[in-house]
Amino acid sequence: MINQGSRQGKENADAASDYLKELGVDVVMGLFDEPDQVAREITQKSADVDIIVLGGGDGTLNLAARAVMDADKPMAVLPLGTANDFARTLLIPGDLQGACANVVNGVAHQVDLGQCNDVNFVNVASIGLAVRASEYRSDAAKKWLGALGYASNVFQAVRDTRPFGADLRVDGKRQRLHSIQIAVGNGRYFGGGMAVTSEAAIDDGRLDVYSLKPQPLWSLVGSLPGLVRGPDKSMQDVQLFEGTEFHITTDRPMDINTDGEILTRTPATFRVLPGALTVKVPQEYIDQYHQKAQDQVDAAEAGVES
Repeated sequence: MINQGSRQGKENADAASDYLKELGVDVVMGLFDEPDQVAREITQKSADVDIIVLGGGDGTLNLAARAVMDADKPMAVLPLGTANDFARTLLIPGDLQGACANVVNGVAHQVDLGQCNDVNFVNVASIGLAVRASEYRSDAAKKWLGALGYASNVFQAVRDTRPFGADLRVDGKRQRLHSIQIAVGNGRYFGGGMAVTSEAAIDDGRLDVYSLKPQPLWSLVGSLPGLVRGPDKSMQDVQLFEGTEFHITTDRPMDINTDGEILTRTPATFRVLPGALTVKVPQEYIDQYHQKAQDQVDAAEAGVES
C-alpha cells in the first residue's frame, strides 16, 4: 500500500512494485489518497496476503496501525514520508531498494503500540510545542524541505507557545507539571530524528514521558543537543517518567499531536500495547536488541554481586 499523498509515494509506487517482483514477491497493490481508505484497504485485502507493506511516512503508519494489528499479519515499511522516524527507530533502510529487500529478508519482530484515548501512535504523542510547530508547517515545506520542514518554524513556535499546567498520574501518584512540551513516547524517535529519551525503545513494554519546563529561548537553544539525542536525568529543565499507563489533564483542553496528526485532545489516558505489531526489521536491529538485553542482564548480575 502506497500513500499517493506522501512526499515520495506517487513517484515510487511503480518502482517499489518492480523491486518486490524481482525478489519473487506476488504484489497486490492497494493505492490510497484519502486517510479513511487506509484501514478499509487493509481490512479488505489482508486475508489474501502474507505480509502488509506500507509505503509512506509516520502518519500513514499511524492510520494503518489498528487495522494491521486486527489483521494479525506482519508489517513491512517503505519509508517514503518526510521524517520516517519509525523506520529510523528500527534501522530500516532509507533507500527504496534496501527497504524492499527488508520485506523479504528482514526478521519478524514484535514492537509495541501506543494508545492515546482511542487513537493509536507508533512513535510519540505530544502536547504543546510540537502541536504549535505542526500548525506552522505547511504541506509545501514538507514536500520541498523534507525533515528540515519540521525545524523551519520551531523558533516561531517557541515564541508563540504558552506555558501550561498539567496533572500527570502514574502508578497511583500525581505529578504537577509546568510545561511548554509534554512528549509521551512509544518509539525512540520523533520530529525528524529527535529522541524521546536517551533510554527509549519501541519494544520494552513501556512508555517514556518527558516534560520540558518553560525557559528563555537562549536556554532552550542550549538544550537542543540534549533534546536531539534524548533527554536524561542530567537535564535540569526536563522531568522524566516511565510506565505502562499515564493520565494527563491540562488546565485547559489542549490538542494532542500523534505521529504528526492532530486527532484527539486532553484530558487523555496513554497506554502501551506490548508487542501489538509484528514488523520486518533488519538483522542488525535484532543483533542490537539482543546485545542490549544481554547488557541489562550483565548489569543486573553485577549489581547483585556488589
